[in-house]
Amino acid sequence: MTSDSALRKTVKLNSGYEMPMLGLGTWTLSNDVAEESAYFAIKNGYRLIDTARYYGNEIGVGRGVRRAIDEGIVSREEIFVTSKIMPGDYQRPDAAIDDSMARLGLGYIDLMLIHQPGRGDEEVYKALERGVRAGKIRSIGISNYYTSDDFERICRIAEIVPAVVQNENHIFYQNKELQEYLRQYGTVVESWYPLGGRGNTQEIFHNETIRKIAERHEKTPAQIVLRWHLQDGYIAIPGSGNQAHIVENIDIFDFALSKEEMQEICALNMRRRFENW
Repeated sequence: MTSDSALRKTVKLNSGYEMPMLGLGTWTLSNDVAEESAYFAIKNGYRLIDTARYYGNEIGVGRGVRRAIDEGIVSREEIFVTSKIMPGDYQRPDAAIDDSMARLGLGYIDLMLIHQPGRGDEEVYKALERGVRAGKIRSIGISNYYTSDDFERICRIAEIVPAVVQNENHIFYQNKELQEYLRQYGTVVESWYPLGGRGNTQEIFHNETIRKIAERHEKTPAQIVLRWHLQDGYIAIPGSGNQAHIVENIDIFDFALSKEEMQEICALNMRRRFENW
């Protein structure tokens, strides 16, 4: 690994905690697959696992993480687990936090997010703050909030500034304006669908710019795109239940994209999202 700070594997959040910049997403994975994928990912160097109440696999993720801890692969402090409160629980956020903690079985949650804007989300954020004060949660944030106005609405009622905003973010939809705005708060943008999401990856992988850069570095298109995320200051959580892809996705710390290559990829931004939530 070079000494270039862009190659670092963690970022320090405004909460004071270190968060890995590359992790495993678990959207669409069953409990059993999530368990095996989380365990396999940790064995292969991952330290960030992302789940959510909505995914229905917090139990599986917890099992996989605990298995890795029980086998001495990692300690609890070395693992960073994220979950989210879903809209169906916005009227009972404190209980939802306790429910997620029980399903995960890890003692505390490293990062808890509001899953998306919705009625009552300001009260949900206050519940997250109570969770921090109670020692249940270490860092808090929001997901699917795409504008400075969205962010400021939460900040107006917040005592703890959000540490993370997790949004759809990929080469065709880059959250650059929001990312720049959030710098003043020390808030980091985390990318879901960093490779475009299921059903859209091939369009990204076959992009001519990405393919040329991949050939130059003797890396895969996925590795080039993930490398771009990290060098551009984003946290990325590519989702997969495929062990070969899990290994491939983390093999991005032995090279760096040039300034010119970063600019080429940034120029691919079309403000085009694949989802509408």
